[in-house]
Amino acid sequence: GTPGKGRHHTRMHVDHIWWVRVEDAPDLPRGPRVDGQIEGQVGRDAVHGQSVDDVVSGKDPLGARRRRHDTHLVTSRRLTTCEGAYLCLDAARPWGVAVADVGDPHDHGPYATMHPMTRTPRTLVFVHAHPDDEALLTAGTMARAVAEGNRVVLIVATDGAAGLTSEAFRDGLGPTRLAELEVSARALGVTRTVTLGYPDSGLRGEVIDGFAHAGQFTVAKQIATVCDDEQADVLIGYDPSGGYGHPDHLQVHRSVRAASVLCSRPPRLFEATLPREPIARAARLAARLHLSPPEFSPAEFASAWTPRARITHRVDVRPYLREKDAALRAHASQSTADGTTRTLGVLTRLPRPMQALLLGTEYYVSVSDPQAASTSSTADALL
Repeated sequence: GTPGKGRHHTRMHVDHIWWVRVEDAPDLPRGPRVDGQIEGQVGRDAVHGQSVDDVVSGKDPLGARRRRHDTHLVTSRRLTTCEGAYLCLDAARPWGVAVADVGDPHDHGPYATMHPMTRTPRTLVFVHAHPDDEALLTAGTMARAVAEGNRVVLIVATDGAAGLTSEAFRDGLGPTRLAELEVSARALGVTRTVTLGYPDSGLRGEVIDGFAHAGQFTVAKQIATVCDDEQADVLIGYDPSGGYGHPDHLQVHRSVRAASVLCSRPPRLFEATLPREPIARAARLAARLHLSPPEFSPAEFASAWTPRARITHRVDVRPYLREKDAALRAHASQSTADGTTRTLGVLTRLPRPMQALLLGTEYYVSVSDPQAASTSSTADALL
């Protein structure tokens, strides 16, 4: 929209759409998809004889997927500054793609010219326990946030020195993992990386002065200080299970929740997670096939992560798998370990279709609004 001016229902001709979203259009109820004439009430103005393929609203749009004809989009009300129609075009297709603004279909005068739209960027602060956690859990969301014009700040609590690795990386593992973290952050476009400097506590919390044993309030103040410095809009921690229950992950969960209260301007709080049920099934299968270490107990995963029904936000990151894969590969020290299989190493060796299946969605629970379960346009609240 043009600053200081309203726009009527902007119509756009689009060829070969992958998906479509219109933001800030709550007045338009979901309607049937039609190819032909629509006549009815849109916002405050009637639509008479308007030939459209889709009428699109804010959080539950009807997507025109892979259509081979022009599509006309009608928003629910005037578009003002920071509002507009967002389109994802299938760039992998060989055919040509054309987008054009043909102005207001309700006006009979000359069509207006669409000016470049601006949107106030958000600042998202992700808190992780170890280098490589960001690549495994939230890399796609981070890359997508950056691509959509937002700022991403990454806080990592420990150096990961107690992580499993091979003999080739064992000496000086902490500095190596911090260097890998910087490579990963660059691949994702992270604006600022903050390391809190705590020792890795180990899988069972055996490191006495490790992060898991630090004062929760002390850690929370450090995180809140970063959030205040960055004027964070969104803060992301871990679920109450700490994922698979690592002591450092549990500390992240507790400390981030406390930090969200200490911030001078409380951000929206989300917790990164995975759906519990498929992981528990995979753990049982791995144990039966003897693919896991002898000390591995699939029963530990019965309470890991988050039940699928409690997950509120699913973020489609398939267009950003290249960035996510680069972040995973940056953590070379975690892709191998003597005598055991590492998850990160398996994921980086998967063919791209399998990566899309396993890594193409990232999962979150909204703590600020736990009833905000959403399965369409799910990135809107975060990004």
